Amino acid sequence: MQIVLRSISYFRKDLWLIATLLVLIGASVVLNLLNAWPIAILVDTVLSPTPKPNWIHTLFLAPFGEGRLNRIFGMAIVGMIIKILSDTVIMLRKMLNYRIQYNGTMRVRTELYDKLQALSLGWHNSQSQGDAIYRLSYDSLGPWGVIDVLIGSTAASVTLTAMIGIMLSRHVLLTVFALSFTPLLILANWYFEGEIKRRATNSKRTDALMTSTMQQAIELIGLIQSFGREATESRRFAQVVEQSVAASMRLNWLETLYPLAVQVIFALGGGVIFGYGGYLVYRDQFLRPVPNGLTIGDLIVFMAYLAQFWDPLGWVLGFTTKIQTFVASCDRVFAVIDLAPAIADEPDAQPLPVRPRTLALCDVSFEYSPGRPVLRKISATIEPGQMVAFLGPSGTGKSTLLNLLPRFYDPMEGHVLLDGVDLRTFKVCDVRKHMAIVTQSSPLFPGTIAENIAYGRADAEFHEIQEAAIESGAAEFIETLPEQYDTIVTEGGQNFSGGQRQRLAIARALLTNAPILILDEPTSSLDLKHEQWVIQTLQRLRRLKTIILVTHRLETAVDCDQIFVMQGGEIVESGTHAELLGLRGLYERMLGYRF
Repeated sequence: MQIVLRSISYFRKDLWLIATLLVLIGASVVLNLLNAWPIAILVDTVLSPTPKPNWIHTLFLAPFGEGRLNRIFGMAIVGMIIKILSDTVIMLRKMLNYRIQYNGTMRVRTELYDKLQALSLGWHNSQSQGDAIYRLSYDSLGPWGVIDVLIGSTAASVTLTAMIGIMLSRHVLLTVFALSFTPLLILANWYFEGEIKRRATNSKRTDALMTSTMQQAIELIGLIQSFGREATESRRFAQVVEQSVAASMRLNWLETLYPLAVQVIFALGGGVIFGYGGYLVYRDQFLRPVPNGLTIGDLIVFMAYLAQFWDPLGWVLGFTTKIQTFVASCDRVFAVIDLAPAIADEPDAQPLPVRPRTLALCDVSFEYSPGRPVLRKISATIEPGQMVAFLGPSGTGKSTLLNLLPRFYDPMEGHVLLDGVDLRTFKVCDVRKHMAIVTQSSPLFPGTIAENIAYGRADAEFHEIQEAAIESGAAEFIETLPEQYDTIVTEGGQNFSGGQRQRLAIARALLTNAPILILDEPTSSLDLKHEQWVIQTLQRLRRLKTIILVTHRLETAVDCDQIFVMQGGEIVESGTHAELLGLRGLYERMLGYRF
């Protein structure tokens, strides 16, 4: 019930559409109830040598006079009108269904997307991207599925109530026979309900794994081709697809067997009622005729209602079974939406106006897995306008340290401070406005070059975009392109080299108003000429912005105000280039190795 109520909450803004839909459902019920009457009236009153009219017959025939031919054509016209109106109402119901579905699903997807954006890097790094895409694309349809089944069951309840009333008015015993098969339906629903939910959950898990495998293969296509692993990856994908197909088939068998079981029960009931009803017509009209006996028209109406009676009865009794696949989707969506972000504003978080500030790390320790520390008791102070570098070989925790500064993670122990105040006391968005980051991967998104450079400052003027490109060295290749700054960047920036992507990323960071510029291996993808260009750019900016470098290239760090040498997750040496050489320690040995 909680899943149902929560699903309904996404459709509250569409209550007037749902009310209209319910009116149309009521119209469908009425038209369905009327659908069998023209032929029954034709058989019992118009064409019968001994007409047996009742008030319904009289009502239908009144507009067409007493002429038999007029009545025949009249019933044909009435039947046609009922059919056209019924199909029109069905069409309107479908269009309303689509609109309600799209509105509610949009809200579910938006909320899920916003939560995925809010969750920490730690969560995303522990999850498959394909799984997140599957939840957004397919599981987000779950709440609508719940509502659709609920609306269908509501319509079925109204239809069922009306039909039972009319069927009882026509023949009590036949109606009782029809309802006597209800226990068998309840038993079938009880059996299939739990199995369908279990298999639906497993099927969605394997489908999400297949989506993840596809996403990873496409993302790593260059690596796969370079090592000639196409056949291996094809076999791996085939295994995942086989798992998905097997899980889907197990679910499909149940989803197919369930309606078959229901239809078998309906067939048993229909056969019994048809046989008994035929006997009653024979008895009342031919064997021992009675004035108010069951007529052929009555049996036609009863069997027509019975054909419509089974479907709503199946909906009402099978509500919990039909809903299980959608409940499984809802569980996966709500499980993410209900997650508490690891990085979030404290209830009393304070705003933080953007301006140059002193950044300090005080005894900072961090670990991704319990008992396996990545950083140990890191302490450093960086004054506004300084350019500092964190040096060390790969695996010493340099990039992890950078992730603590904009609060992608929080330290397990110690504090990261701005002007002496812990970052956790400020609003996360304000902390991140103080920092512009250039990562090793230099991600770009589809759009123009100008849009990519201005991503961190959408209100930037074109001349400011140009200046940032010039400072980063990106203008050199941009201005050789036919479309220059209007050149379209393909997905992942694959139409540019690694060095070009790096310079665009640096330009993007330079354009922001962030007083702290953080660069992770900023010259790793650059040749010597452009490396020197970037270093000179950083030298020009060093008094205007605080610049933090993470690098293993000593040439990038020698002119820094402070150099922090890291090893094994600790700062083992710190000072200027000259001071570190004087220590004759790790830094001097690194300089000798020149790696």
